This record gives sequence, structure tokens and C-alpha cells, in this order.
Amino acid sequence: MSTTLDHVTIVAEDFEASRAVYDALLGCLGLAPTVDFSDPEGDEDDTGTVAAVGYGSAGGRLVLWLVAGAAATSGAHLALAVTERELVHAVHAVARDAGISVVQAPRDWESDQLSYYGTQLADPAGNLIEVLLRHPGRPTPARP
Repeated sequence: MSTTLDHVTIVAEDFEASRAVYDALLGCLGLAPTVDFSDPEGDEDDTGTVAAVGYGSAGGRLVLWLVAGAAATSGAHLALAVTERELVHAVHAVARDAGISVVQAPRDWESDQLSYYGTQLADPAGNLIEVLLRHPGRPTPARP
């Protein structure tokens, strides 16, 4: 394959509220802020906030950027695959305990198109963050 997904960028109108969600959920999965930019000018003539945080694994590349902006990303669906069922439960527990919106509690998705175990959460703008474990031995179905 000559093409792979490099990273995803989510624009947040309420950067601090969104960052709290992504810090908690991604941190539970071993993805931490490895790049953190804040507004270096901070003067009264600067009406916009310049803020961005890049999440990645220790020593790994950045896979998700959260940036401040007035035109927030909405309707996105970020699906993160994990290798252990316990991680699905851990991220769900972190979300529940932190008051993060739980869209779907951990469950099996057994249809022919899905075949995985996962949970779905939402950031302040309503973007879905799904954490899933593919069922071993079952191929990932091809999409038309």
C-alpha cells in the first residue's frame, strides 16, 4: 500500500474543555501530549487563540492534533483500536468518572459489518471517540 493515514486534526472552539477530554481518554490509552503550543503573543490586540496539542506514544509519531479555532470540527468519528478488552473498559471508566459524555457503553458489535467490542464517547463538540477491540480470528470486513 502506498498511502497510510498520518494524523487526524480536530478543531475545538472550547480548546480547554476539549483538551481535558482528549487528555483523559487518550492518556488512558498511552497517547500523551508530546507537542504543546500556546499563544506566544498573549496581547490584547490578538483576538484569536493560538493553541495546539499533538498526541502520540512515547517515542512515536503524532497521531492526533487538537487545535483551537472558531470553526470547530463536528460530526467526526475517531476510532482507536486497542489490543486488550480491559483498555475498552478502562477508557469507559475514565470517561464516566470524569463526566465525559458516554454515547455507548462497552458492548459487542456482532454484525457482519462490525465484529468488534467497543465503547463510544463524545467530546464537547459532539465528535465521537470510539475505542474498540477487533474480535481475534475474524477478518475486518471490506467496505464497498
